Amino acid sequence: MANLSKTRTVFAFTSPRTIEKIIPEIQVLIDLFSGQEWNTDSQIAFFHELFNSEFYEGSKMPDNISLAARDRITRAPKALGFVDLKPKIAITDVGKQLLSGKRIDEVIARQIFKFQLPSPYHKVPADRGFNVKPYLELLRLVKKLGNISKTEISIFFVQMTNYNKFDYVVAAIKKFRNDKSKFKGNRKAFTDRIFTKEILKIYSEDIKANDLKTRESGDTSLKKFINTKKSNHVDYADAFMRYLRATQYISFDKKTFRMIIAPSRVSEVDYILKTVDRKAKTYKTEADYKKYLFGSKTLALLTDDKKYLEKQLTKLSVKFAKSASIETLKDLLEATEKKLIAKAIDETEFALKNYKEFDDIINVFGKIQKKEVPDPPLYLEWNIWRSMVMINFAKKVQGNFTLDLDGVPLNTALGNMPDIEVEYDGFKIILEVTMSSGNKQYEMEGEPVARHFGKLQRSSDVPIYCLFVAPKISEGALAHFFNLNRINTKAYGGKTRIVPMNLSQFVLFITIAKDKSFNNSKVLKCYLDSVIQKNLLLDDENIWYQQINDSISVWVS
Repeated sequence: MANLSKTRTVFAFTSPRTIEKIIPEIQVLIDLFSGQEWNTDSQIAFFHELFNSEFYEGSKMPDNISLAARDRITRAPKALGFVDLKPKIAITDVGKQLLSGKRIDEVIARQIFKFQLPSPYHKVPADRGFNVKPYLELLRLVKKLGNISKTEISIFFVQMTNYNKFDYVVAAIKKFRNDKSKFKGNRKAFTDRIFTKEILKIYSEDIKANDLKTRESGDTSLKKFINTKKSNHVDYADAFMRYLRATQYISFDKKTFRMIIAPSRVSEVDYILKTVDRKAKTYKTEADYKKYLFGSKTLALLTDDKKYLEKQLTKLSVKFAKSASIETLKDLLEATEKKLIAKAIDETEFALKNYKEFDDIINVFGKIQKKEVPDPPLYLEWNIWRSMVMINFAKKVQGNFTLDLDGVPLNTALGNMPDIEVEYDGFKIILEVTMSSGNKQYEMEGEPVARHFGKLQRSSDVPIYCLFVAPKISEGALAHFFNLNRINTKAYGGKTRIVPMNLSQFVLFITIAKDKSFNNSKVLKCYLDSVIQKNLLLDDENIWYQQINDSISVWVS
């Protein structure tokens, strides 16, 4: 049971921050540990299996292995009802649905709108007055306000420990917006001042009692306490947005990047807000709670209504048999929606040609660097895909991220494939992108990038190249790719051809393509060959990277 004795706000699951990442981890747990007790031994064994899996991100084993295992399983997987850990490790009905991979947005929606505080899994001291279903109230807040930012969630929404505080939070956000619009000075400083004021209010009792110790720090100063709480609130806000996004009920405005109700899901959102009880239910026993939490039919969605499905299919001119089951109708609707998304991608590609969206692409890169977009890694992937479509003269540009029905990025590429694949006459390029930096960049990207390259190179009858793009290229990643390009490695199909560029260099790369009217893919291949050739001849990675930097401005002659 989670210890929430110091909890003053609602919280989101920050590990993993993207809910879809729990799916392969649950699969490992169930495949190898089903029927075992969830104890220190099984936790350590599980994490070792996870660490050695293809999808695990990172190359360093944590110091406290059993704690790391609990961090992965007892948060989202257990709390949202996908696994049962008592008396033995077992998959639940909703867990089976999640692992099936079928309509996981529906499965996730059912479970996050069941999540409540307090619960038999999350006991909060009675004097805190918790009575809330956080994801449900956040959805209601977006509907009420029309849109919301991560900052507003960080400062105000996390205070909604009781659904009765809804009107208070709405009023506080409206006042914040109004005061900020009238403020003549530095708005960033204004926001930080309001954030500090709210932190001091939320944690006034802890501050009064001089209870200022934070996890993993011996610094007990008030300044450190405030900064840590701010950071925690921002992490919660980010995770709240990502998990709610996984339902596809919410999306992001294409210009402001504020969270909105997805235009294609308004009816479904209205149904949830109308039918799901706002109160946190009291359960006599943990077994009663599990029965509700684990059940696949204990919370209804609008898409469970046959008449609604028939109406949607009729609207889309899709034929169906009147005797068709709900599952068959859902399959039909899902297949139709995939076609609509594919059509939207085709239309986006057409609009990108001839540099019509150049200014917008550059603007989005700027917002990504400042982290002013809701999910920087996803938006970096999407915007680089847009860039490669824009410079044109490829046979195919395949982004392995996913989009929603409204054409807004939904998820990054799966861990077992390149982020973007581009096919030209006589060669192919994969693009791998990351927001990570420093040692973390090398740990997270070094091996996967080379593995994706090798997998494609071994099966290809044309040369493969890889562009690795990050806001900043770390020393470790640069050295790693420099050496891999020089050494024959059987696992990677021989010598790799990986070219690192920081985001500023990539922006210059596409700007030169526009200014010099790039129109021949052979020019691109020639440029990449020259970069790799210099890699083989130059003494070290820093000299090579300087050569890359100097060459970008003349890559199209």
